[in-house]
Amino acid sequence: MLIALTGWGQQQDKNDAAQAGFDFHFTKPVDLKRLLIVLTDGKVLG
Repeated sequence: MLIALTGWGQQQDKNDAAQAGFDFHFTKPVDLKRLLIVLTDGKVLG
């Protein structure tokens, strides 16, 4: 699992991360609850 954690949050940035092979894209400041869900379940809810 690859997680992008970046200050860039436009849709194109998310698309670029997906094209680069990242499974998830989080924009800083990261929502720790959502990050923990990804780390424990491997998916994002909502």
